[in-house]
Amino acid sequence: MKKFYTLAFILFASHSFGQAFAVTYNFASVASASSTTVTSVTDPTIVPTATGVAFGSFSAVNPNGTTSNGTGRLATTNQPLGATDSNDILFTGAIDLAVYHQVTITPQAVYSMSLSSIVFGMRRGTTGVRNYAVRSSADGYASNLAASINPTNTNLTVDGSNNFFWTLDATSTSADQAGSTVTLSGSSFTEITTPITFRFYAWNAEVTTGNFSIDNVVVTGSSTSTLGVQQNEISGLSMYPNPVTNGNLYITSTSNQAKSVAIFDILGKQVVKASTVNNTVNVTNLKAGVYIVKITEDEKTDSRKLIIE
Repeated sequence: MKKFYTLAFILFASHSFGQAFAVTYNFASVASASSTTVTSVTDPTIVPTATGVAFGSFSAVNPNGTTSNGTGRLATTNQPLGATDSNDILFTGAIDLAVYHQVTITPQAVYSMSLSSIVFGMRRGTTGVRNYAVRSSADGYASNLAASINPTNTNLTVDGSNNFFWTLDATSTSADQAGSTVTLSGSSFTEITTPITFRFYAWNAEVTTGNFSIDNVVVTGSSTSTLGVQQNEISGLSMYPNPVTNGNLYITSTSNQAKSVAIFDILGKQVVKASTVNNTVNVTNLKAGVYIVKITEDEKTDSRKLIIE
């Protein structure tokens, strides 16, 4: 029976796999409004989790100074001006790339991630912002991401430039308006292996005390493990013995240069980081099980499956 489970782990480790996720930022630990003026506010709520992905904390950035102005949601004041109270026609403001709410999402080691959508609730103070948009670090925050309202909410619309718009100044602000949806597609959001940051911009506030508020931000996508995928770039690479029983792993190649070695467990956690010494890596501290060894030599990388007995 023991051999059966060992074989199952080997088969599991030798193929990539994907796992879908839908996580929610609910800002539950954001305290009541504060009169203290700061240039940044960070959400203290415990971040959501998903296999293979590290979700950062949301923060609000405003070099002009801002105050936290909500409970259980990320709401800040001193947004870019440009609207007039009780006027739904005249707007003179513009996006300010220095003022935003943001979050960074990072694929963990030996994982890639694909992101499909961001859906969130929006609220404004009675003199708050009328326009908002979402951009990403994928293009240096140069353009708005594809925006829509889903499900339909007549209090919100989207224009041809993917700007969200709070339709009527008279719309109640006592509850979040749901449905702001950002669709993520294309290579910038598919099978990525580096961090990506999303920024939520807002403008056309009526007065400086008017705020911009987001809540219940749902991020959907999937993560894929690349455990066991060999890149076959290092000439003559050999790794032995395998299984390892005496605590020493030997790694050689045609060039026989020193190599950087990273070893990951079956969940993708790095458990060893070392360089070969006389072609040897000490793995004495590893428990019995299946691992993936990532080997780098002269900017070339290869991966091997390792068994510790």
